[in-house]
Amino acid sequence: MPDGDTRAVSTPSAIAEPQGGHARRDAYRRFSRLRGQRLRRPRTGAVRLLVYALAAAIHALTLALLGAAAVIFAAWPANLLGWLFSAVLVAVAVLMRPRTVRPPKGAEAVSRQEAPALFAAADRIADAVGTARPAVVYLDDHYYSCVQERVGLRRAPALLIGLPLLAVLSPEERAGMLATELAQDVCGDPARTFFVRSALLSVAEWRGALLGVRVDRFDPFRDLTLAPFSGINLGRVGSQLIGKVTGWVIGGPLFLAELALTRLVAAQSQLAGYYADQVAARAVSARAVVGYLDALAMRESRLTPLLAAVRRAETVDQIRSVALAARTDPAALAGRRELSMARFGWRDLEPPIALRAALLEEPGAADGFREGVAEAAGATGVGRSESDRVDAELGPRLERALRELSQVA
Repeated sequence: MPDGDTRAVSTPSAIAEPQGGHARRDAYRRFSRLRGQRLRRPRTGAVRLLVYALAAAIHALTLALLGAAAVIFAAWPANLLGWLFSAVLVAVAVLMRPRTVRPPKGAEAVSRQEAPALFAAADRIADAVGTARPAVVYLDDHYYSCVQERVGLRRAPALLIGLPLLAVLSPEERAGMLATELAQDVCGDPARTFFVRSALLSVAEWRGALLGVRVDRFDPFRDLTLAPFSGINLGRVGSQLIGKVTGWVIGGPLFLAELALTRLVAAQSQLAGYYADQVAARAVSARAVVGYLDALAMRESRLTPLLAAVRRAETVDQIRSVALAARTDPAALAGRRELSMARFGWRDLEPPIALRAALLEEPGAADGFREGVAEAAGATGVGRSESDRVDAELGPRLERALRELSQVA
Protein backbone atom coordinates (compact mmCIF):
# COMPACT_ATOMS: atom_id res chain seq x y z
CA MET A 1 0.00 0.00 0.00
CA PRO A 2 1.13 3.59 -0.42
CA ASP A 3 3.13 5.08 2.45
CA GLY A 4 1.22 8.34 2.49
CA ASP A 5 -2.26 9.59 1.99
CA THR A 6 -2.36 11.09 -1.49
CA ARG A 7 -5.94 12.28 -1.45
CA ALA A 8 -6.63 15.83 -2.41
CA VAL A 9 -7.66 18.02 0.51
CA SER A 10 -11.09 19.56 0.10
CA THR A 11 -11.31 23.30 0.23
CA PRO A 12 -14.13 25.37 1.73
CA SER A 13 -16.94 25.86 -0.70
CA ALA A 14 -19.37 28.73 -0.81
CA ILE A 15 -22.87 27.63 0.16
CA ALA A 16 -25.59 29.71 -1.44
CA GLU A 17 -29.04 29.91 0.14
CA PRO A 18 -31.37 27.46 -1.65
CA GLN A 19 -34.21 28.97 -3.60
CA GLY A 20 -36.83 26.24 -3.23
CA GLY A 21 -38.10 24.01 -0.47
CA HIS A 22 -39.06 25.18 3.01
CA ALA A 23 -36.99 22.46 4.70
CA ARG A 24 -33.84 23.41 2.74
CA ARG A 25 -34.26 27.13 3.46
CA ASP A 26 -34.91 26.39 7.13
CA ALA A 27 -31.78 24.21 7.36
CA TYR A 28 -29.70 26.89 5.65
CA ARG A 29 -30.92 29.63 8.01
CA ARG A 30 -30.09 27.44 11.00
CA PHE A 31 -26.64 26.76 9.54
CA SER A 32 -26.07 30.51 8.99
CA ARG A 33 -26.87 31.29 12.62
CA LEU A 34 -24.34 28.70 13.82
CA ARG A 35 -21.39 29.84 11.70
CA GLY A 36 -18.55 31.15 13.83
CA GLN A 37 -20.18 30.10 17.11
CA ARG A 38 -19.03 27.70 19.79
CA LEU A 39 -21.54 24.90 19.78
CA ARG A 40 -22.75 23.27 22.95
CA ARG A 41 -24.76 20.13 23.50
CA PRO A 42 -28.48 20.92 23.00
CA ARG A 43 -30.32 21.12 26.29
CA THR A 44 -33.92 20.73 27.36
CA GLY A 45 -36.11 23.66 26.37
CA ALA A 46 -39.62 24.51 25.27
CA VAL A 47 -39.17 22.92 21.83
CA ARG A 48 -37.85 19.68 23.27
CA LEU A 49 -40.68 19.50 25.79
CA LEU A 50 -43.15 19.94 22.94
CA VAL A 51 -41.38 17.13 21.04
CA TYR A 52 -41.85 14.77 23.97
CA ALA A 53 -45.48 15.87 24.38
CA LEU A 54 -46.24 15.05 20.73
CA ALA A 55 -44.43 11.73 21.01
CA ALA A 56 -46.45 10.90 24.12
CA ALA A 57 -49.68 11.69 22.26
CA ILE A 58 -48.70 9.32 19.44
CA HIS A 59 -47.91 6.53 21.90
CA ALA A 60 -51.19 7.25 23.67
CA LEU A 61 -53.04 6.52 20.42
CA THR A 62 -51.59 3.01 20.41
CA LEU A 63 -52.66 2.53 24.04
CA ALA A 64 -56.11 3.88 23.17
CA LEU A 65 -56.50 1.15 20.55
CA LEU A 66 -55.75 -1.51 23.15
CA GLY A 67 -58.20 0.13 25.53
CA ALA A 68 -60.90 0.25 22.89
CA ALA A 69 -60.31 -3.42 22.08
CA ALA A 70 -60.71 -4.31 25.77
CA VAL A 71 -63.93 -2.28 26.06
CA ILE A 72 -65.47 -3.85 22.94
CA PHE A 73 -64.54 -7.34 24.06
CA ALA A 74 -65.97 -6.73 27.57
CA ALA A 75 -69.21 -5.25 26.19
CA TRP A 76 -69.87 -8.03 23.64
CA PRO A 77 -68.00 -11.12 24.87
CA ALA A 78 -70.29 -13.55 23.06
CA ASN A 79 -70.62 -11.52 19.87
CA LEU A 80 -68.60 -12.60 16.85
CA LEU A 81 -68.36 -9.02 15.58
CA GLY A 82 -67.08 -7.92 18.99
CA TRP A 83 -64.34 -10.54 18.80
CA LEU A 84 -63.52 -9.46 15.25
CA PHE A 85 -63.28 -5.73 16.00
CA SER A 86 -61.23 -6.41 19.14
CA ALA A 87 -58.82 -8.61 17.22
CA VAL A 88 -58.41 -6.00 14.47
CA LEU A 89 -57.69 -3.22 16.99
CA VAL A 90 -55.19 -5.37 18.86
CA ALA A 91 -53.48 -6.30 15.58
CA VAL A 92 -53.19 -2.62 14.58
CA ALA A 93 -51.85 -1.68 18.03
CA VAL A 94 -49.24 -4.44 17.80
CA LEU A 95 -48.24 -3.20 14.34
CA MET A 96 -47.81 0.35 15.66
CA ARG A 97 -46.05 -0.67 18.89
CA PRO A 98 -42.78 0.96 19.93
CA ARG A 99 -39.86 -0.97 18.51
CA THR A 100 -36.29 -1.42 19.59
CA VAL A 101 -33.49 -0.95 17.06
CA ARG A 102 -32.31 -4.13 15.37
CA PRO A 103 -29.44 -4.64 12.95
CA PRO A 104 -30.51 -5.04 9.31
CA LYS A 105 -30.96 -8.48 7.87
CA GLY A 106 -27.72 -9.79 6.46
CA ALA A 107 -25.50 -7.80 8.84
CA GLU A 108 -22.78 -9.97 10.39
CA ALA A 109 -21.66 -9.46 13.97
CA VAL A 110 -17.91 -9.64 14.58
CA SER A 111 -16.35 -10.23 17.96
CA ARG A 112 -13.36 -8.58 19.56
CA GLN A 113 -11.37 -11.75 19.00
CA GLU A 114 -12.11 -11.65 15.26
CA ALA A 115 -11.35 -7.94 14.76
CA PRO A 116 -9.06 -6.73 17.57
CA ALA A 117 -7.58 -3.83 15.57
CA LEU A 118 -11.00 -2.50 14.58
CA PHE A 119 -12.28 -2.68 18.16
CA ALA A 120 -9.10 -1.10 19.50
CA ALA A 121 -9.52 1.90 17.21
CA ALA A 122 -13.24 2.17 18.01
CA ASP A 123 -12.60 1.93 21.76
CA ARG A 124 -9.89 4.58 21.69
CA ILE A 125 -11.97 7.01 19.68
CA ALA A 126 -15.07 6.32 21.80
CA ASP A 127 -13.05 7.31 24.86
CA ALA A 128 -11.90 10.47 23.09
CA VAL A 129 -15.43 11.60 22.21
CA GLY A 130 -16.80 10.62 25.63
CA THR A 131 -19.19 7.80 24.78
CA ALA A 132 -19.52 4.12 25.62
CA ARG A 133 -17.30 1.70 23.76
CA PRO A 134 -19.19 -0.40 21.20
CA ALA A 135 -20.31 -3.75 22.59
CA VAL A 136 -20.63 -5.22 19.11
CA VAL A 137 -19.73 -4.30 15.54
CA TYR A 138 -21.95 -5.36 12.65
CA LEU A 139 -20.58 -5.54 9.10
CA ASP A 140 -22.84 -5.30 6.07
CA ASP A 141 -21.84 -6.25 2.52
CA HIS A 142 -24.25 -3.83 0.81
CA TYR A 143 -24.29 -0.81 3.15
CA TYR A 144 -22.40 2.31 2.12
CA SER A 145 -22.57 4.08 5.44
CA CYS A 146 -21.76 3.75 9.12
CA VAL A 147 -24.10 4.34 12.07
CA GLN A 148 -23.89 4.07 15.82
CA GLU A 149 -27.04 2.67 17.44
CA ARG A 150 -28.34 1.39 20.74
CA VAL A 151 -29.72 -2.02 19.87
CA GLY A 152 -32.11 -4.40 21.60
CA LEU A 153 -34.02 -4.06 24.86
CA ARG A 154 -30.79 -3.37 26.75
CA ARG A 155 -29.86 -0.67 24.22
CA ALA A 156 -26.31 -1.95 23.92
CA PRO A 157 -24.00 0.41 21.97
CA ALA A 158 -23.28 -1.00 18.52
CA LEU A 159 -21.59 0.10 15.31
CA LEU A 160 -22.94 -0.88 11.90
CA ILE A 161 -20.25 -0.47 9.25
CA GLY A 162 -20.76 -0.96 5.55
CA LEU A 163 -17.85 -2.88 4.05
CA PRO A 164 -18.00 -1.03 0.68
CA LEU A 165 -17.56 2.25 2.58
CA LEU A 166 -14.77 0.89 4.77
CA ALA A 167 -12.91 -0.28 1.66
CA VAL A 168 -12.72 3.20 0.09
CA LEU A 169 -11.61 5.15 3.18
CA SER A 170 -8.06 6.20 3.96
CA PRO A 171 -6.77 5.68 7.53
CA GLU A 172 -7.52 9.31 8.32
CA GLU A 173 -11.04 9.03 6.94
CA ARG A 174 -11.61 5.82 8.90
CA ALA A 175 -10.80 7.78 12.05
CA GLY A 176 -13.25 10.44 10.89
CA MET A 177 -15.91 7.79 10.32
CA LEU A 178 -15.55 6.27 13.78
CA ALA A 179 -15.40 9.64 15.54
CA THR A 180 -18.35 11.10 13.62
CA GLU A 181 -20.67 8.18 14.25
CA LEU A 182 -19.63 7.53 17.84
CA ALA A 183 -20.12 11.21 18.65
CA GLN A 184 -23.80 10.87 17.69
CA ASP A 185 -24.30 9.13 21.03
CA VAL A 186 -23.28 12.21 23.03
CA CYS A 187 -24.85 14.96 20.93
CA GLY A 188 -28.23 15.13 22.70
CA ASP A 189 -30.32 14.34 19.64
CA PRO A 190 -33.93 13.58 20.73
CA ALA A 191 -34.45 11.47 17.61
CA ARG A 192 -31.96 8.95 19.04
CA THR A 193 -33.96 8.41 22.23
CA PHE A 194 -36.18 5.35 22.33
CA PHE A 195 -39.29 7.40 23.20
CA VAL A 196 -39.11 9.87 20.31
CA ARG A 197 -37.68 7.50 17.69
CA SER A 198 -40.38 4.91 18.33
CA ALA A 199 -43.02 7.63 17.99
CA LEU A 200 -41.59 8.66 14.62
CA LEU A 201 -41.58 5.04 13.47
CA SER A 202 -45.14 4.48 14.69
CA VAL A 203 -46.59 7.51 12.96
CA ALA A 204 -44.74 6.57 9.77
CA GLU A 205 -46.37 3.14 9.97
CA TRP A 206 -49.76 4.81 10.37
CA ARG A 207 -49.14 7.02 7.36
CA GLY A 208 -48.00 4.12 5.23
CA ALA A 209 -50.97 1.98 6.20
CA LEU A 210 -53.60 4.68 5.64
CA LEU A 211 -52.13 6.83 2.88
CA GLY A 212 -49.49 4.68 1.23
CA VAL A 213 -51.82 2.50 -0.85
CA ARG A 214 -51.37 3.30 -4.52
CA VAL A 215 -54.55 4.53 -6.22
CA ASP A 216 -54.53 4.42 -10.02
CA ARG A 217 -55.46 7.70 -11.62
CA PHE A 218 -58.12 7.47 -14.31
CA ASP A 219 -56.55 7.12 -17.75
CA PRO A 220 -59.01 7.01 -20.67
CA PHE A 221 -56.49 5.31 -22.94
CA ARG A 222 -56.08 2.48 -20.48
CA ASP A 223 -59.58 2.06 -19.07
CA LEU A 224 -61.37 2.32 -22.43
CA THR A 225 -60.89 -0.46 -24.92
CA LEU A 226 -61.68 -0.72 -28.62
CA ALA A 227 -64.23 -3.50 -28.09
CA PRO A 228 -67.80 -2.42 -28.87
CA PHE A 229 -70.07 -1.47 -25.96
CA SER A 230 -67.16 -1.44 -23.51
CA GLY A 231 -67.16 1.16 -20.75
CA ILE A 232 -65.33 2.48 -17.73
CA ASN A 233 -65.11 0.18 -14.72
CA LEU A 234 -67.05 2.52 -12.46
CA GLY A 235 -67.06 0.00 -9.62
CA ARG A 236 -63.29 -0.09 -9.45
CA VAL A 237 -62.92 3.69 -9.75
CA GLY A 238 -65.58 4.25 -7.11
CA SER A 239 -64.07 1.83 -4.61
CA GLN A 240 -60.64 3.41 -5.05
CA LEU A 241 -62.09 6.87 -4.51
CA ILE A 242 -63.89 5.77 -1.33
CA GLY A 243 -60.71 4.12 -0.02
CA LYS A 244 -58.64 7.22 -0.78
CA VAL A 245 -61.09 9.62 0.88
CA THR A 246 -61.38 7.36 3.93
CA GLY A 247 -57.62 7.11 4.21
CA TRP A 248 -57.23 10.89 4.14
CA VAL A 249 -60.03 11.49 6.64
CA ILE A 250 -58.44 9.10 9.13
CA GLY A 251 -54.82 9.56 8.14
CA GLY A 252 -54.83 13.32 7.59
CA PRO A 253 -54.53 14.22 11.30
CA LEU A 254 -51.85 11.56 11.71
CA PHE A 255 -49.94 13.00 8.75
CA LEU A 256 -50.10 16.45 10.35
CA ALA A 257 -48.88 14.97 13.63
CA GLU A 258 -45.96 13.36 11.81
CA LEU A 259 -45.18 16.62 10.01
CA ALA A 260 -45.22 18.63 13.25
CA LEU A 261 -43.15 16.09 15.18
CA THR A 262 -40.61 15.69 12.35
CA ARG A 263 -40.08 19.41 11.91
CA LEU A 264 -39.70 19.98 15.65
CA VAL A 265 -37.28 17.09 15.97
CA ALA A 266 -35.34 18.26 12.90
CA ALA A 267 -34.59 21.60 14.55
CA GLN A 268 -33.04 19.79 17.51
CA SER A 269 -31.41 17.02 15.47
CA GLN A 270 -29.63 19.41 13.13
CA LEU A 271 -28.11 21.34 16.01
CA ALA A 272 -27.11 18.05 17.64
CA GLY A 273 -25.58 16.84 14.36
CA TYR A 274 -23.40 19.94 14.01
CA TYR A 275 -22.32 19.59 17.62
CA ALA A 276 -21.44 15.90 17.11
CA ASP A 277 -19.33 16.81 14.07
CA GLN A 278 -17.35 19.30 16.11
CA VAL A 279 -16.88 16.79 18.93
CA ALA A 280 -15.55 14.32 16.36
CA ALA A 281 -13.33 16.96 14.74
CA ARG A 282 -11.79 17.80 18.08
CA ALA A 283 -11.00 14.14 18.70
CA VAL A 284 -9.44 13.26 15.33
CA SER A 285 -9.21 16.55 13.32
CA ALA A 286 -11.67 18.47 11.18
CA ARG A 287 -9.93 17.25 8.03
CA ALA A 288 -10.63 13.62 8.94
CA VAL A 289 -14.32 14.29 9.54
CA VAL A 290 -14.73 16.35 6.35
CA GLY A 291 -12.95 13.62 4.40
CA TYR A 292 -15.41 11.05 5.72
CA LEU A 293 -18.40 13.26 4.86
CA ASP A 294 -17.07 13.79 1.35
CA ALA A 295 -16.58 10.04 0.96
CA LEU A 296 -20.29 9.62 1.71
CA ALA A 297 -21.15 12.20 -0.91
CA MET A 298 -18.75 10.80 -3.54
CA ARG A 299 -19.98 7.23 -3.41
CA GLU A 300 -20.03 6.50 -7.15
CA SER A 301 -16.62 7.99 -7.92
CA ARG A 302 -15.05 6.25 -4.92
CA LEU A 303 -16.47 2.82 -5.75
CA THR A 304 -15.95 2.80 -9.52
CA PRO A 305 -12.13 2.32 -9.54
CA LEU A 306 -12.39 -0.25 -6.75
CA LEU A 307 -14.92 -2.33 -8.63
CA ALA A 308 -12.73 -2.15 -11.73
CA ALA A 309 -9.84 -3.50 -9.65
CA VAL A 310 -12.07 -6.29 -8.34
CA ARG A 311 -12.99 -7.29 -11.89
CA ARG A 312 -9.26 -7.49 -12.66
CA ALA A 313 -9.04 -10.10 -9.87
CA GLU A 314 -6.64 -8.00 -7.82
CA THR A 315 -5.92 -8.71 -4.16
CA VAL A 316 -7.38 -6.74 -1.25
CA ASP A 317 -4.07 -4.90 -0.79
CA GLN A 318 -4.06 -3.89 -4.46
CA ILE A 319 -7.71 -2.85 -4.27
CA ARG A 320 -7.01 -0.72 -1.21
CA SER A 321 -4.02 0.83 -2.99
CA VAL A 322 -6.37 1.99 -5.71
CA ALA A 323 -8.64 3.54 -3.09
CA LEU A 324 -5.82 5.36 -1.33
CA ALA A 325 -4.36 6.69 -4.58
CA ALA A 326 -7.66 8.11 -5.80
CA ARG A 327 -7.95 11.86 -5.98
CA THR A 328 -11.16 13.84 -5.78
CA ASP A 329 -12.00 16.39 -8.45
CA PRO A 330 -12.90 19.62 -6.58
CA ALA A 331 -15.58 20.49 -9.15
CA ALA A 332 -17.17 17.05 -8.81
CA LEU A 333 -17.01 17.32 -5.03
CA ALA A 334 -18.73 20.70 -5.08
CA GLY A 335 -21.43 19.26 -7.32
CA ARG A 336 -22.05 16.30 -5.02
CA ARG A 337 -22.28 18.60 -2.02
CA GLU A 338 -24.81 20.73 -3.84
CA LEU A 339 -26.75 17.59 -4.71
CA SER A 340 -26.95 16.65 -1.03
CA MET A 341 -28.56 20.03 -0.45
CA ALA A 342 -30.98 19.66 -3.35
CA ARG A 343 -32.13 16.23 -2.14
CA PHE A 344 -32.79 17.41 1.40
CA GLY A 345 -36.46 17.00 2.34
CA TRP A 346 -38.75 17.61 5.28
CA ARG A 347 -38.39 14.04 6.59
CA ASP A 348 -34.58 14.34 6.80
CA LEU A 349 -33.40 14.98 10.33
CA GLU A 350 -29.63 15.24 9.82
CA PRO A 351 -28.24 18.38 8.14
CA PRO A 352 -27.16 18.04 4.49
CA ILE A 353 -23.55 16.97 3.98
CA ALA A 354 -22.87 20.30 2.24
CA LEU A 355 -23.74 22.27 5.38
CA ARG A 356 -21.98 19.86 7.75
CA ALA A 357 -18.75 20.06 5.76
CA ALA A 358 -18.97 23.83 5.35
CA LEU A 359 -19.41 24.37 9.09
CA LEU A 360 -16.37 22.20 9.82
CA GLU A 361 -14.34 24.13 7.27
CA GLU A 362 -14.92 27.36 9.18
CA PRO A 363 -11.71 28.60 10.86
CA GLY A 364 -11.40 27.17 14.37
CA ALA A 365 -14.28 24.74 13.91
CA ALA A 366 -12.62 22.08 16.07
CA ASP A 367 -11.53 24.52 18.79
CA GLY A 368 -14.92 25.08 20.43
CA PHE A 369 -15.49 24.09 24.03
CA ARG A 370 -17.11 20.76 24.76
CA GLU A 371 -17.76 19.31 28.17
CA GLY A 372 -15.81 16.46 29.69
CA VAL A 373 -13.26 15.92 26.91
CA ALA A 374 -9.54 16.68 26.75
CA GLU A 375 -8.61 20.00 25.21
CA ALA A 376 -6.01 18.67 22.76
CA ALA A 377 -7.55 18.59 19.30
CA GLY A 378 -6.62 15.75 17.00
CA ALA A 379 -5.14 13.64 19.81
CA THR A 380 -6.67 10.45 18.43
CA GLY A 381 -6.57 8.85 15.02
CA VAL A 382 -6.01 5.70 12.99
CA GLY A 383 -2.46 5.17 11.75
CA ARG A 384 -1.46 3.45 8.54
CA SER A 385 -0.18 0.32 10.32
CA GLU A 386 -3.36 0.03 12.38
CA SER A 387 -5.48 0.49 9.27
CA ASP A 388 -3.47 -2.27 7.57
CA ARG A 389 -4.21 -4.58 10.48
CA VAL A 390 -7.91 -3.84 10.09
CA ASP A 391 -7.63 -4.75 6.40
CA ALA A 392 -5.85 -7.98 7.29
CA GLU A 393 -8.45 -9.13 9.82
CA LEU A 394 -11.38 -8.14 7.63
CA GLY A 395 -9.71 -9.01 4.30
CA PRO A 396 -11.90 -12.00 3.34
CA ARG A 397 -15.05 -10.08 4.22
CA LEU A 398 -13.95 -7.00 2.30
CA GLU A 399 -13.10 -9.05 -0.77
CA ARG A 400 -16.40 -10.92 -0.60
CA ALA A 401 -18.41 -7.71 -0.30
CA LEU A 402 -16.64 -6.01 -3.20
CA ARG A 403 -16.93 -9.07 -5.45
CA GLU A 404 -20.64 -9.32 -4.80
CA LEU A 405 -21.02 -5.60 -5.46
CA SER A 406 -19.03 -5.82 -8.71
CA GLN A 407 -21.42 -8.47 -10.01
CA VAL A 408 -24.49 -6.27 -9.61
CA ALA A 409 -22.97 -2.85 -10.28
